[in-house]
Amino acid sequence: MSLIRCLLLDDEPIARQVLRTYAERLPFLQVAGECANALEAYEFLRQHEVDLIFCDIEMPQISGLDFLKALPHRPLVVLTTAYEQYALAGFELDVVDYLLKPAAFDRFWRAIEKVKDRLALRQLKAAPATAPASAPPEAKPTPAADDFIMIKENGNLVKVALPAIRYIEAMKDYVKIFTAERRLVAYLTMKKLEETLPAAQFTRVHKSYIVRNDGIETLQGNMLELKSKVQIPVGVQFREAVLRVLHEHLVRR
Repeated sequence: MSLIRCLLLDDEPIARQVLRTYAERLPFLQVAGECANALEAYEFLRQHEVDLIFCDIEMPQISGLDFLKALPHRPLVVLTTAYEQYALAGFELDVVDYLLKPAAFDRFWRAIEKVKDRLALRQLKAAPATAPASAPPEAKPTPAADDFIMIKENGNLVKVALPAIRYIEAMKDYVKIFTAERRLVAYLTMKKLEETLPAAQFTRVHKSYIVRNDGIETLQGNMLELKSKVQIPVGVQFREAVLRVLHEHLVRR
């Protein structure tokens, strides 16, 4: 994938060093610059373009939140702070994630995965604008054959083998399809995908999730655990369908 250019904004040198060390472990993440305060960061952004800002909140003169509010064109943001009370204010600014210091690398990595999803969505939203006017607004998958479906990702048709699909997650007008090998992001509604997938193999378990039936391991409370160890929430209106699938699998065993 293309490089994600990031700016480290924190008045603590040690905090910036930790972020830089984490970033260097990911080959697609490039630290474009470091700033110790909001004024430095504002000047940096006037001269450089970045995709992401790691932004501290409590800084001298201008807080991180005030700095972000003042930006006319805001890149994606991951807040980094030692204080939990700013979480709501941060998400009101549509930040991607909120890292509490000291954040471990695995938590940092999960934040970057969210950043990658946001960037993929931006690319998908930009793609229809360059398509011919007669192009349909939504990439429709071909009807499911015995073992695959066709979806459109980043303007390209992709063949997805049904046995490889573990689960699907909705993101408004997009879906994330998780397979054993990769994650695909397609401009497609959950409803259309649900109509396409064979009901004998896949079940809608939540308004935001579809899972492969033979990938279900257990149901505990309102959480479904897949054989891949991923946990998926179960919606109240879908619980009966989940129980039916579990019962069918028990009978087959």
